[in-house]
Amino acid sequence: MKIKNYFFIFFILYFSLSLNANELKKASIQLNWKYQFEFAGYIAAIEKGFYKEIGYDVELRELNENINVVDEVKNQRATFGIYDSSILDKYDNTKPIILLANYLKKSPLVFVTKQDIYSPTDLKNKKIMISNFELENSSLSKLLEKFKIKKEDFTVIAHEISIEKFIKGEVDVTTAYITNQLYYLQKEKVPFNILNPMNYEIYGFGGNLFSSLEYVKNNTSNINNFIKATNKGWKYALENKEEIINIIYNKYSKQKSKEALLYEAKMIENIMLLDVYKLGEVRKTLVLDELIRAQNINLIDKSVTLNDIIYSLSKYSKNYNFSLDELDYLNRKKQILMCTDPSWMPYEKIEEGKHTGIISDYISFFEKEINIPIKLYVTKSWNESLKAISEKKCDILSGVIPTEIRTKNMDITKPYINFPLVIATKKEEMFISNLDEVIETKKIAVVRDYAYSEVFKKRYPKNKIVLVNNVEEGLEKVLHGEIFGFIDSITTIGYKLQREYFSELKIAGKFDEKYSLGIGVRNDEPLLFSIFDKLVLKLDISTKHEILKKWINVQYDGDFDYKLFWKIFIIFIIIIFIITYRYKEVVNNKENLQKERKKLEEKNAELKKMQKALKDSLQNFEILLDSTMEAVLVFKEHDCIDINKVGYKLLGYKSKSEVIGKSLYHHVHEDFIVTLKESLNKNLESYEIEFVRTDGSTFPALVKDRYIYLNNERVKLFTIVDLTELKNKENLLFKQSKLASMGEMIGNIAHQWRQPLSLISTIATGLKLKIETQTEDKNESIEFLDRLNTTAQHLSSTIDDFRNFFAADKRKEEFYVYSLIEQNLVLLDSIFKTNFIEVKIDIDKNIKLNTYKNELTQALLNILNNANDAFKEKSLEEDKYIFIRVYKKHKNVFICIKDNAGGIPTTIIDKIFEPYFTTKHKSNGTGIGLYMTYQIINEHIHGKIEVENCTYIYNNETHKGAKFIITIPNK
Repeated sequence: MKIKNYFFIFFILYFSLSLNANELKKASIQLNWKYQFEFAGYIAAIEKGFYKEIGYDVELRELNENINVVDEVKNQRATFGIYDSSILDKYDNTKPIILLANYLKKSPLVFVTKQDIYSPTDLKNKKIMISNFELENSSLSKLLEKFKIKKEDFTVIAHEISIEKFIKGEVDVTTAYITNQLYYLQKEKVPFNILNPMNYEIYGFGGNLFSSLEYVKNNTSNINNFIKATNKGWKYALENKEEIINIIYNKYSKQKSKEALLYEAKMIENIMLLDVYKLGEVRKTLVLDELIRAQNINLIDKSVTLNDIIYSLSKYSKNYNFSLDELDYLNRKKQILMCTDPSWMPYEKIEEGKHTGIISDYISFFEKEINIPIKLYVTKSWNESLKAISEKKCDILSGVIPTEIRTKNMDITKPYINFPLVIATKKEEMFISNLDEVIETKKIAVVRDYAYSEVFKKRYPKNKIVLVNNVEEGLEKVLHGEIFGFIDSITTIGYKLQREYFSELKIAGKFDEKYSLGIGVRNDEPLLFSIFDKLVLKLDISTKHEILKKWINVQYDGDFDYKLFWKIFIIFIIIIFIITYRYKEVVNNKENLQKERKKLEEKNAELKKMQKALKDSLQNFEILLDSTMEAVLVFKEHDCIDINKVGYKLLGYKSKSEVIGKSLYHHVHEDFIVTLKESLNKNLESYEIEFVRTDGSTFPALVKDRYIYLNNERVKLFTIVDLTELKNKENLLFKQSKLASMGEMIGNIAHQWRQPLSLISTIATGLKLKIETQTEDKNESIEFLDRLNTTAQHLSSTIDDFRNFFAADKRKEEFYVYSLIEQNLVLLDSIFKTNFIEVKIDIDKNIKLNTYKNELTQALLNILNNANDAFKEKSLEEDKYIFIRVYKKHKNVFICIKDNAGGIPTTIIDKIFEPYFTTKHKSNGTGIGLYMTYQIINEHIHGKIEVENCTYIYNNETHKGAKFIITIPNK
């Protein structure tokens, strides 16, 4: 028997699992490119089973030239699609789409150009490899449009997956993703420039997951789960890059190498900006900018809002399981008119034309959930409200108890508020243990047309129930002895007693049954009734608690047999004691209170004066802030909340309102965003980055940031100093140094040319004499001519060395240090020989550097020329030496240059790298040679230069001189 039972259980489990497997919902995602890491989140969600966990069987589809991604989704040939920010240009009111999530916070699409193309205006008359999609619907098309560049202004070359044509020089420009193609350009060492639309205030965003509105309407319960599963896939992919790369390469596509996929993965993570935005979060400000742009050029109807486009703002993101008909009804419904009880606190009340009370809070919650305004239809009484809904003047009645009569005029939802009925009497009345006896013998009042008035009339036909117009009238009749008691909800009576009748009336008894309030809906609106019924059913306990705790909790009298009697009695005694004490205190200190009131009035007057002074002080502070030379910006959670006049003018704006609300990274050049993030984390004293103005121009700036507290909130304060003028002066100094070096070089070349020119003159004169005297010898003449040619070649080589030295550095290059030193010594050879200076070198010939060769040459020449000058000033009789040693240690290359010219005086050794400092006569020196040497090594090459005096032994003799040590990173 047991075996049969086990078999039966096993069969049921197997059947259930099989049924669940068969119930997986089929779905497809149409990609906007080929399989690669750009879609790793979706691949991970499929491969790791995240979609299956939520009941989806998902198919990924690669893009081909015949596919239009948006059309595929709009026409439901694909369930979901991936697209960039130009998705809004494809919006169609007849077949609307809705944006579910965004993963790439910056568009990776850029123009990659040859190096002679610096601006979008340079694209005219060029060959551009671009697809039709990119030309018509992308951030690049917007860039062309902004600079008024038409398709006829350049030659269109059909786009290919490979960028081989650009590498070979067959096209001048190609579109590319910074996450993909730049890897191949860098690998092939192809020089290029980038035109990024972001630098021209065209802020695209990519990786948008979207679906058709019709699908979202019909699958509201599944969409949230689908987004969560996709986010889970992206999180897994970013945390396990190599695993997902192997899956892509082995299972999906070998179009890209694993190295290229890893490069793409790192770039994708960078442009997700996960330190600023949540995974999948939609940048609403950017979507709004795109929406306004599309509406301004009549691509989208002006009635479309962000709520229609972004899922997280849409009514369809709420999981109420609304039917398609209900959702259509909500889309068409402009507003809902509501009738209320105008005087039934704390439940509800109309006060100065506004709805207030517990029910008002519930209605506000419902209004937010369906995203449709619920407007108040003002009535003067409950009876008037019942009449208004029966006459279809309002759509709903905010709170109503079902009765046989009412259900003829309206449909009433399931209850959202439950309450017991109690009876209020005078204080001196005893607790009522049997309410039936009291109602049959005493005169009792209820509010006219309330549901329980009908109940009491039927239940107690012998008693003449007194009908009153509202709660206040009923309690007043009890107070004046016209009736014995008044019946209403415990909440309503408790609320009134605590505020108006605390010492005169009390709750003397409670009915066993509870009454429930639902929402009454006019009976010709079945869809509206169904919608509110679902809203009420989905109300959670926490929401109810939050609403009710704002109002009151009520206690009522009990019989002496209650267990809580002593606790209530003690509390009652304490309350009476406190009231008596406070009353006596108020009476005894009335005069003191009047005096205090007068003092308070005086203090209030002082406070007003202080407020005015503070306001004037704040205005003066703003004037002072606007008068500073620095730009000052205040950020809260990466968004600008204030900026001074210098700041917004520096960034190219006309007013501070244009800047407030923009991101911290909005005006930072993209090449420096990582630098800024690292600097923020390191709490540096100051740091240098580049900013982008609104017109696309850039400027260098010195930045200092710190946290301050403003209005008890922690904010980040930025001060920015424009370094443009300082950089220009630095460049001027650099040119001045170059000219000074040029003068020295010309002197060196002139010195080197004297001997060869003298030799040429001598040979030419001798040869001419032999020819005139007819004593020339053919072999001897050939030898003379060979010597002339050799000398001329030497002069030509000297010219090449001169030209190479003064060539502008375009980029870093790799070279042997030994070769560079040799070239320097050739340039100075004749000078050193004339001054009897012997150069000793100790260099590893295999040491290479990758840096700015000509700038390093200038720095070395400055040091060697200074050594030569030092020898001339000291007039040494001993042998003159310059020692050059180059060696590699750890990850640095060291160049040591020392002489035996006696060293640098200790009083000036700390000043030799300062600008315009010189020990030479004004006619012989500018004082910028060693300063520029310092700038070249420290700022341009990012190395370090140091100087010291040293004493050493060479050839058994002691020498003293200056020693320069240059440290250069090997990479």
